[in-house]
Amino acid sequence: MMIKNNRGLTLAEMIVGVALMGIMGMVAASFFVFTAKTKKEITNEIEDKVDNILAERMILRDLKYSEPSFNNVVITDDNGRQFFDYVADVTQSAVDNAPRKLTLEAGRRNEFIFIATNEKMGGSMMYAPSNAYQVGNPPGDPFVAASLTFVSLNKDSIVQFSDPQGLGRYWQVGNVLMLDTPTMVRQMTASGPDYSKPARSPIFLGSVQAPGATRLLPLNIPGFINTTNPMYPSETIGDEDKFLRDIPPMGGAAPLVRLKVVSIIKYYLQKDSKGNQVNVYRSMYTGRAFGPGQLFASDVAKVEFSRKSAHDALIYFKIVRNNKK
Repeated sequence: MMIKNNRGLTLAEMIVGVALMGIMGMVAASFFVFTAKTKKEITNEIEDKVDNILAERMILRDLKYSEPSFNNVVITDDNGRQFFDYVADVTQSAVDNAPRKLTLEAGRRNEFIFIATNEKMGGSMMYAPSNAYQVGNPPGDPFVAASLTFVSLNKDSIVQFSDPQGLGRYWQVGNVLMLDTPTMVRQMTASGPDYSKPARSPIFLGSVQAPGATRLLPLNIPGFINTTNPMYPSETIGDEDKFLRDIPPMGGAAPLVRLKVVSIIKYYLQKDSKGNQVNVYRSMYTGRAFGPGQLFASDVAKVEFSRKSAHDALIYFKIVRNNKK
């Protein structure tokens, strides 16, 4: 005869079982929480690294072609020095050679604008100033100059035909064109050149506004570039005609003028729609104003641009992000 045990579990056994199940549940929950947290941290780290790589490559490309900004763009750094001052022809003691640092940070400065060569359009083309003018008939008096009337930089489509890549893309609507010279000059004083300031070329920037346009519309960013004549600071270069007539003296049979397509680039900080984080955007000047910004990097604490000295043409940068939890 078989005897069955129907006694079941005692209270102590049930308590021990429930306790063990609770401990196992807590361990499992802790494991899942730890796994989820670790996954989030790894995901955030990967996203940050990818964003940083993309952002750094874009900034590096823009800064690589920022040569037109030096001694032309007027922007002070965090200590009030001209960020784009560049001096290569005088001793260190003659100029303010301190390091430059410009920080974009919410509540301090929120934008950084500079000029970059448009590499897609090719390099500079050498432009003969006489191509822009209509020369009048010679007067009877050999000591009197013939009349000289400005027509257009693109008179007889000379700019299109002279495109370095032969594609006729220079004189296109929306393009920003820059005129300068290889000659760097300084303001003359009673005692000679003023060596306390960097030598620079006169410049003019303007954009093509319409098909068949003959004149360039001057850049509409007040205080952005130095439009004064470097030799005569009281004179302002307001159009192409003024630039060509006031080219600084240089050797050779004819004055040299460089013409190139440039981009006006703006990096700026702006809060997102919820106002929870600050993002970096990149915008391009389209001929009359800056276009819509493109999200460049998110949740940024600050962006730092720096140069080691006024003799160093390299621009360094650093994107500082907020710590994600």
